[in-house]
Amino acid sequence: MFKGRRRWLVATFVLIITAVAYIDRVNLSIAAPILTEQFHTNAAVMGLLLSSFTWTYTLFNVPAGMLVDRIQVRVLYSLALLVWAVSSFLTTLVRSAGTLFVPRLLLGVGEAPFAPAAIRTLADWLPKSERATGSSMFISGVALGSALGPPVLAYLVSGFGWQSAFIATGVLSLLVAAIWYAWYRHPLDDTKLTQAERQLILRDQEPPKQEGRAPWGRIARHRDIWAITAGYFCLLYILYTFITWLPSYLIEDRNMTVLKSGFATSIPWAVAFVCGILGGRLSDFALRRGVSTLNARKIVLVGGMVAALAIVGTALASSAAVAIGCLTISTAGIITANGAVWAATQDIVRELDLTGSATGFINGIGNVGGILGPIVTGAVVYATGSFLAPLILAAGLALVGALAWGFGMRSTPRTRVSGPTRIRENAGVKGGHDR
Repeated sequence: MFKGRRRWLVATFVLIITAVAYIDRVNLSIAAPILTEQFHTNAAVMGLLLSSFTWTYTLFNVPAGMLVDRIQVRVLYSLALLVWAVSSFLTTLVRSAGTLFVPRLLLGVGEAPFAPAAIRTLADWLPKSERATGSSMFISGVALGSALGPPVLAYLVSGFGWQSAFIATGVLSLLVAAIWYAWYRHPLDDTKLTQAERQLILRDQEPPKQEGRAPWGRIARHRDIWAITAGYFCLLYILYTFITWLPSYLIEDRNMTVLKSGFATSIPWAVAFVCGILGGRLSDFALRRGVSTLNARKIVLVGGMVAALAIVGTALASSAAVAIGCLTISTAGIITANGAVWAATQDIVRELDLTGSATGFINGIGNVGGILGPIVTGAVVYATGSFLAPLILAAGLALVGALAWGFGMRSTPRTRVSGPTRIRENAGVKGGHDR
């Protein structure tokens, strides 16, 4: 059934790992209203807790990117998933808001390699003409995890206590770690990969051009990398605000129960999951039709951030239904643009063989937005008693991100890529290694 399409099984597994990563992140968001009351804390402190995993995630992101350039992703992904599981299990033992910081900081350390490892895996397994679709699948895992996690975790929290949600995510992480380690191989070493598909994967991958010196000078001088990073900062500010505060917003401003908010939260993310994949296919389609690489990526990047301006409608909506509708549009835009970020990153840095390092650079600096989103939102909600101002601020950053990508990206390679071609089954391949 999947003969000749094994690369898409790998891309699907990357999507699943991403979904698990975000289920591990949203578990605290679902439990937050209960923990705020149980630990006698407030929105400002909860904002710090919701943001805390991004502190270590960002701190370790660049080193994690360097590790991806040196360690097999088969091993690195498995170890990362084990750390996620330990973090979830430790969370069940906390008895105060202060001690809750420990497992959340550990989660950030464990999740630091996950994005660079995903990009490395997709770059190893997909030809250039399919990378935007692969990247959109990876990023759609964000939406899938954020769609599946809230209703299931809200049910567990409501029926069995908040600790049950963290036990469930810990077991899930352990299971996925075991399956990934047993199943994954690099395309040069995968015995179930047909020779034709192997040649398709490798036909337009650039040979390594690694320099002996550290790559940071080249990366820091690259205009497009800074443009991507600036827009990504804005995107992650909005994304993490949604991931961490959406359930509380629906409970506090829209008067929903924990269980109802869990199901309502899943609606924007479910739509975003579909739109994210379609956005990647649109970018790859434009590339195959002769549109320059730059414009093929910018169509999705800028379009997604423009759609995210619907956050204004959420802030001003007079009913929960309208608010959720506007949230759905903006969330779909954010997830769609997020996939194109990583496709554009691959286009820029793959030829340098510095995919992990550049991804870590973009992800690390961009994640400052992810750090600030939950903190600023919590502080403003605590000060004003409303989510109005934080939502308007998020909309303003969507506009800034659209401008950064629309006018800041100019030098992305403009290679035009044809669609998949038939490769002779007996074509040879030299070398082999397991990433």
